[in-house]
Amino acid sequence: MTVEDTRHPLAVKVTQVDRRSPMPAWAQVERDLRSVLDQGVEAGLQLPTEKDLAAMYGVSRITVRQALAALSDRGYVERRQGMGTFVADRPRLVQHDIGLMTPWRDRFRAAGEDAASVHLADAAPEEEPYDLVRELTPAERSGTRLHLKRLHLVNGRPIGITDSWLAGRAAETMQGRELVEASLSKTLQHEAIAADQVEHLLEVRSVNAAETVLLDTGIDSQVFVDWSIGRSGGELVETSRTVWLGSRVRFHYSTDLEGLHRP
Repeated sequence: MTVEDTRHPLAVKVTQVDRRSPMPAWAQVERDLRSVLDQGVEAGLQLPTEKDLAAMYGVSRITVRQALAALSDRGYVERRQGMGTFVADRPRLVQHDIGLMTPWRDRFRAAGEDAASVHLADAAPEEEPYDLVRELTPAERSGTRLHLKRLHLVNGRPIGITDSWLAGRAAETMQGRELVEASLSKTLQHEAIAADQVEHLLEVRSVNAAETVLLDTGIDSQVFVDWSIGRSGGELVETSRTVWLGSRVRFHYSTDLEGLHRP
């Protein structure tokens, strides 16, 4: 059931709490308000009072208070003592080229942003996921793999995690090797063994427990997952899985419609 509150400038369309859902009532309220704020509400605008929100959602003020606390922890709102709750001025989303060809760190640095990757050298080795293995030829599935893990940040905020599994000559070369600027692609280019052909598969899913810790996000957050397979001269170089946090990253592409209609 949806209710519209036309008295407030937000014109909040409220999806009332589903009592049959396994998700707690406060989490449903927080999710609903977050979806409204994600639509581009102006920073500084005051939200309805706890009493009004409780009436709109059909829940207690304690439930609303929990939801607002969660929104505050995520940086969506600011709670001012004795004044109320206000829409926070959140950092803009990091925009990534959907072609996945341009080194994202270089592009953001050129724009004056602080973009960096951190090599998590102490991370426990992980097996190559089946989602990648099933895309390989029987010959490519054999042989040892070297696992590397990196955390990606923009202005100190984590936006993504990349796990790579190096094969063949790349695995032998990178064993015990320090990465250039924590970048595997730059290091492989320096060694002249970088992939010259990369196949990408993109999907959306919820974060897992380990990702919530590294990305400093909630358990119900969504991520874009980029599965990739890189080859050089037909030889497998690496497979990788990169998760981009959906609340901090969006993908960009443009289409030349004029070119499509040229004879």
